[in-house]
Amino acid sequence: MIEQMTFFYSFFTDSKTLIFIVFLFVAFQTSARSDLVDIRVIDGDTVSGTHFGKVIKIRLAEIDAPEMKQNFGIQSKKCLKKIIGNSNSPIIFKLKEKDRYQRSVGWLFSEGKNLNKEMILQGCAWVYDRYAEDQSFFEAQDFAKKNKLGLWKTEDPIKPWIWRRKN
Repeated sequence: MIEQMTFFYSFFTDSKTLIFIVFLFVAFQTSARSDLVDIRVIDGDTVSGTHFGKVIKIRLAEIDAPEMKQNFGIQSKKCLKKIIGNSNSPIIFKLKEKDRYQRSVGWLFSEGKNLNKEMILQGCAWVYDRYAEDQSFFEAQDFAKKNKLGLWKTEDPIKPWIWRRKN
């Protein structure tokens, strides 16, 4: 038992091993979250961009924006363009998962802000109830509704998932 403890102690206190462990930690962190460049807004909840040299399509997690042919669809797209365009810092992409269409689903961040949530705060998208996990998204939506921001200015807006079923 003492021999095993001595081995582990010497293994983890060796500077080369420690540097290697730190390297692995940083490498895994970078793969999950990194800069997104050459961003193109497709609609209010979908963008494409270059991530690690590869062009990917990203569905913004936890939100659902009006479809382009739906009321407020064009405004929602413009809102996302403005949010991304007004950022003075790099846009960071954090992957959540791949969806059934093989799109990357995740969050965009800049200057410490979750840009997905920013779409909700400005009334440019709904919280996607079916997939949302972060309670603060619901609070942001309540704020936008209460202050009649964006799509909440209109009388009884139709949720995108309901609009898609009907159209």
